[in-house]
Amino acid sequence: MFKSKLEKLFKDDYTAKKLPENIRIPALGAIHEEIIKPIAEATLDELEFAALALDKEADAITTCAYAIRRLYKEARSKGALGGENILDALARKGGAE
Repeated sequence: MFKSKLEKLFKDDYTAKKLPENIRIPALGAIHEEIIKPIAEATLDELEFAALALDKEADAITTCAYAIRRLYKEARSKGALGGENILDALARKGGAE
């Protein structure tokens, strides 16, 4: 129901379709527990806090993905093949053996 109202507010309904039904507002200050709230009832501050929490999660995921890609590239540079164990591949001293 709320999405149809939001879709009417957006000329580009793609944005409205990507919005979640609820947002997660992290524990902040005097509020010691996170709050799950329907987006249609959220204040601007609550939207910002939810967005900041998502940004933090996205940064953590990006950092993890980068580290995994580095392991992959290092193993490939040593000649490792796709089915090889990562620890065995990284234990190599040089290129392909």
